[in-house]
Amino acid sequence: MKPIPPGLTFKDALRNGYATIRTEEYMRRIRKLPCCVCNAPAPSDPHHPHGVGYRGTGSKAPDVWCIPLCRAHHDELHHDRVAWEDKYGDQFEFVAVTYAQMWASGMVSLGVTAAEIAPAAG
Repeated sequence: MKPIPPGLTFKDALRNGYATIRTEEYMRRIRKLPCCVCNAPAPSDPHHPHGVGYRGTGSKAPDVWCIPLCRAHHDELHHDRVAWEDKYGDQFEFVAVTYAQMWASGMVSLGVTAAEIAPAAG
């Protein structure tokens, strides 16, 4: 990832490729999760969220923003993003849920454990 120059807005940084992150390992982990809409079992299609400032041929959101979708929900989203979000919710709500699910299952580490953040009542 290229360092973001001082004074460049986040939106402009995204448009100019400064925040593009590609990681095949993370994508493999996304494929192992159930669909975040209907909970259909893995393998899932990793979906890069649309409508976040990325424009142009070959430009898409960073891999770490991907959400797991079954083929039916992925096709539905690509057919009409606005209708999909009206029906199921904002794509970035699913990004947050995906992070939480991966962290809770031990697929990613934030440097702390769930027990350290919310210790068991004793």
